[in-house]
Amino acid sequence: MIFSVNTYKHLIIKYLQGDATTAEQKKVEDYIAKSARNKQLFESYRGLLFLTQKKKIEFNADLAWEKVINRITANQNSPAGNVSNVLVKTSGKRSIYNYAAAGVAAVLVVVLGLVSVMNNDTVEMNKFTTGLSVSSPEYLPDGSNVVLNANTILNFPKKFEKDVREVSIFGEAFFEVKPDPAKPFIINASGLEIRVLGTSFNVEAYPGSDFVKVTVNTGKVLVYPAGTNSGMEEKAGRVLTAGEIATYSKKSGILLKSVNDDLNVLSWKTGVLTFKETRLSDVFKAFEQKYQKQFIIVDSAILNQRLTARFENQSLEDALETLSLIFNLNIENKESHIMVH
Repeated sequence: MIFSVNTYKHLIIKYLQGDATTAEQKKVEDYIAKSARNKQLFESYRGLLFLTQKKKIEFNADLAWEKVINRITANQNSPAGNVSNVLVKTSGKRSIYNYAAAGVAAVLVVVLGLVSVMNNDTVEMNKFTTGLSVSSPEYLPDGSNVVLNANTILNFPKKFEKDVREVSIFGEAFFEVKPDPAKPFIINASGLEIRVLGTSFNVEAYPGSDFVKVTVNTGKVLVYPAGTNSGMEEKAGRVLTAGEIATYSKKSGILLKSVNDDLNVLSWKTGVLTFKETRLSDVFKAFEQKYQKQFIIVDSAILNQRLTARFENQSLEDALETLSLIFNLNIENKESHIMVH
């Protein structure tokens, strides 16, 4: 019987999940031993699937992989054996949504000569603007760098003067601020102000959203509502350290601090989506944010199934194919949305 590539993909997933029968395991091992391309396919799924199981079955994927290697080595020692034992890892070059790559950097518009009034002084302003893609790292006058997510605007002076470095953002960006204790860095973000001395963090402040979110990657920041009286910032605000997030409600003015449990808060920048026993309802939400397409779920019962996997710079088509194979779903990628049956 001749099996299609999709059939082997399905068998590989069953093999890695520990659901394959003895006969199916042999089919997978024979398939892997045939060519480097087949080994590449197996290795890519092995790297993708941590533990995703619809059944709670104890399965040692590393032991299974060692078994495959031993089988391949045995084939090589035979007269007909001619398969290289060098593993070929997927490069991710097919990804059409590689948010971290410079090749898909946004069209960055630098508008010079804008004039605004700040502190009663005329200040020449610059503006970074992104379209539908993520920008490459861009540098501010003090040497700090910033990566802008899609549909984001960052306003900043051509030269930081006096005793403060102040910018404003509409959208989402990741900052790496150059330390300067004598000149604090302040970000105005839709009603929330972020004050830092030197750290890296993510700011999400899209105009249409009800919330502003600040997630600290390294160092420490102080967040507080805009308009807070001088000297009262720490009392009115929250100090965040690495691994913490602040959520500010524009409507209520409430500012909450918590531990960040979102593994994908920087997926727009890194191109990596990570899930650990995550409900499919949350997986689809993460996919919507990354790939900018709405998911319509026909059967809500599938939303409680759980996924543990890592998607690294995968195209939408590849990611959907993987979900379809793992959970036996019928997924239709339409022009404006994605139907999941």
